[in-house]
Amino acid sequence: MFKSKILEDLKKAVEELGYKSSDPDKIGADIVLSIPKNPEFGEYTSNIALQLAKQKSPDSKQSPVQIANEILSHLSSLNYLEKVEVAGGGFINFFIKPNALLESLHQVCDYASLVNPSRFAEASQDEKKKVFMEYSQPNTHKLFHIGHTRNISLGESLSRLLESQGNKVFRSTYGSDIGLPVAKAIWGIKKLETEYKKIKKQSLNEKIVFLAKAYTLGAGKYEEDDQIKGEINGLNKLIYQKDPSVELILEETRQWSKEYFEHLYQKIGVKFDRSFWESEVEEEGKKLVEENLEKVFVSDQGAIIFPGEKHSLHNRVFVTTAGYPTYEAKDLRLAKVKMEIWPFDSGIILSGSEQAEYFKVMFKALELIDPGFKDKMINFPFGMVNLPSGKMASRTGDVITFDWLHNEVKKRIEKIMNRTSTAIASPSARNDEMAKEEKEQVINQISLGAIKFSMLKYAPHTDITFDIEKSVSLSGDSGPYIQYTYARAKSVLRNAQYDYDVDLPHSVQHPQTVSIELEKEERLILQKIEHFEAIVIEAAESLHPNIIASFLLDLASLFNLFYQKHPIIKGENSDLRLALTCSVAVILKQGLYLLGIEAPERM
Repeated sequence: MFKSKILEDLKKAVEELGYKSSDPDKIGADIVLSIPKNPEFGEYTSNIALQLAKQKSPDSKQSPVQIANEILSHLSSLNYLEKVEVAGGGFINFFIKPNALLESLHQVCDYASLVNPSRFAEASQDEKKKVFMEYSQPNTHKLFHIGHTRNISLGESLSRLLESQGNKVFRSTYGSDIGLPVAKAIWGIKKLETEYKKIKKQSLNEKIVFLAKAYTLGAGKYEEDDQIKGEINGLNKLIYQKDPSVELILEETRQWSKEYFEHLYQKIGVKFDRSFWESEVEEEGKKLVEENLEKVFVSDQGAIIFPGEKHSLHNRVFVTTAGYPTYEAKDLRLAKVKMEIWPFDSGIILSGSEQAEYFKVMFKALELIDPGFKDKMINFPFGMVNLPSGKMASRTGDVITFDWLHNEVKKRIEKIMNRTSTAIASPSARNDEMAKEEKEQVINQISLGAIKFSMLKYAPHTDITFDIEKSVSLSGDSGPYIQYTYARAKSVLRNAQYDYDVDLPHSVQHPQTVSIELEKEERLILQKIEHFEAIVIEAAESLHPNIIASFLLDLASLFNLFYQKHPIIKGENSDLRLALTCSVAVILKQGLYLLGIEAPERM
């Protein structure tokens, strides 16, 4: 909130001291304000003096510390700063007055009713972009497992972060519903024909379990038996030819998967603007490759390949010797379809990190076919989700499905809540059935929060091992811990019957008119509130939701310490502390929203 003001005043001070550049904007652009790791070093710190020392002529004897002190003399009269000091090496630390920090409480509470506040948007209108996000990407006839869960959690959080900066985001998913994996499942279904006929009358959940069983059977036999491998390859050919002998089974079972995915998305809390499928783009993808033969692609032993070695990449097949378009060919057509549907400035595709080289080749081929795509396509690779026992494998059926995981987490959350006698009650008397419904809703919100947070608290590119017990902990480093802190803050406000419009104290609305002494815990919370906008911008620019996750954990920890040490509702400082509590609640809710996580009012 004060970051931009400090940057403006710092730039002015530097220019007053005569530090110029051939580029008028260079000095200002070079100034960076960082958040100190140790809060005792102030709200912000800058290394501009070190940078300026490097720009001076070699015969200059001014050190970074001397330059920093020069800058300091031009900043001492700023009325919103408590002090500015030069630290070791020439770093400049900025301390904001408590009265000035308190101004933020009214500003933050004023966003209490907003779900997706626009106040984070710092980009100019020219910098705001239309972004096409592709994530989730499930394959029909396979289980939706925790690897997909990390994908969809990251994709939704990235979409919300980009929207927080004023960008327009089009959410899409692209799944495989054709090709060899589907052929393996169809082979398995035919071998399980009796069970297949019975399962048609069963629930959607049982149908999906059956499809996974059929796929595992087909995938296993494909690796073990050459004769069966030939049969499955033959089925794959019939699928591409839309042969009636497989088309009916394919359409019916493919629809089961698609319905199930829609059900999952609703449960997870994600809504896509458009779902794409391989079958939609396979014919046009092949045609696109053939039209660019000898221009972009070359023939190689009956296949059509992209000669990536000419571009310091690797060669890759786009049409097989059997005449089938590969994923690459389909992705080429998909990119063009996306641009036709919703012309975008940036197209971001989430994928496992093992596909990074694949996308380098595909993007290069796309750029050569249509130069309009140059620098518009971005692959966002993320790490694997492993089990404590090792890697997952759909082929062997060794996976943890989202449904199983969600149910297990719900069981644990319910046990924890019962064990700690955590009350979920309505503010007014209701019948038992309503209380039960509310409890089930909150347990569901906490369970999804536990799963999503465990996927988002790590840097996206790192591999993670999912730990179900840590994910449900109420004592820290988890989604439920932050949700619990939010519910605690809301409980305090309800008990105090606090309305920030009415009750916001004079000392907060007009902080410059009074002298305020803050407790250490209050000051630390105010620092966090001050940093929130900068943290959101950093997370959005770097596409790292884990930055938000870490911030929320820190803020929750600070508030819980404050809650334990100081009376909030009663006492001479209750008005200020309730305003502080209101601000913490708002920021926790907004931060959780940016992670795609709901904030229960009661726990």
